Amino acid sequence: MADRRPISAPFVALGPSGVAVRTRLKDLTPEDEKVLRLVGAHLGSLA
Repeated sequence: MADRRPISAPFVALGPSGVAVRTRLKDLTPEDEKVLRLVGAHLGSLA
């Protein structure tokens, strides 16, 4: 069997560092927008 790399210990990422990620999504359907908003709300609630 191949050598395995050790798994690093889990860690918590630091809080907001002033970095923003922006992207533009084009040609979204209303359903796409709804799903993205729901996913964003869910991920935001986990932060």
